[in-house]
Amino acid sequence: MINRHVILTSGRSGSNYLSNVLNLHPQIVNYGEVLASMIVPYKLFDKCKLCPWTKEQYLEAFYSSRTVFYAAQLYSAYSHLRKKKPVNFKWRGRIKSIGTKDFFLNVKRKQVENFYLSQPDIAVIHLYRENLLRRYLSGVFLRNTKVAATEAKVSIEKVTIEIGPMMSYLENLERELADENKFLTELNKQHRIFHLRYEDYFASDSSILSYNRQIFEFLGVEPMAAQSRHQKILPQAISEMVANYDEFCTSLANTKYQQYNE
Repeated sequence: MINRHVILTSGRSGSNYLSNVLNLHPQIVNYGEVLASMIVPYKLFDKCKLCPWTKEQYLEAFYSSRTVFYAAQLYSAYSHLRKKKPVNFKWRGRIKSIGTKDFFLNVKRKQVENFYLSQPDIAVIHLYRENLLRRYLSGVFLRNTKVAATEAKVSIEKVTIEIGPMMSYLENLERELADENKFLTELNKQHRIFHLRYEDYFASDSSILSYNRQIFEFLGVEPMAAQSRHQKILPQAISEMVANYDEFCTSLANTKYQQYNE
């Protein structure tokens, strides 16, 4: 029997790194995002007029369909060959845990909360980023660079932050977080949940390795020393990212978001 899991997360919280780590293990497959509207599988599902599946059946296919499994393995092999990287083809009979990764916001927008609530055997890895300000800034740089994850160093130029839109966005993030925590409270009644805070996970190379071992144990596979080659895109200091840093600091002073301006 193959165990099932999901990485439940939010944007700019390190989920590409974590799903990459899981796929380094020979007994785990994580398909990554499957509910995002721009992802090819969801596009095909959503646009196909003859597709008889509901959204719940679409999700279930990633966990139970051998056709979906091997189609994904073949696509992965093709992608690695094209990039001249080693192919990591896996056989379903050797897999002990299959999962996906999705943002809570997509789970909510696609109205599939009940799929997870009704499947208590799906182990949940809750990856979250406490620093909302850095999440916001990471999103700004993503829009500018179009780079979500990379194994190479990326040259970053400072950006001028528009204060009004930033404050509105931070408020939206807080509302989303409240909804996410409410959903997690419901999940916690039946599901096994591994809570993983971004700031703890990425504190150091040793913390990454330590948490990776714990996650492998949580998923029921033999722990191994695995570490992704993905690089952090943004520098540590916010002052190195923001061109109008003085105005930026002044706008945050005496607000609840000031705590995030490290």
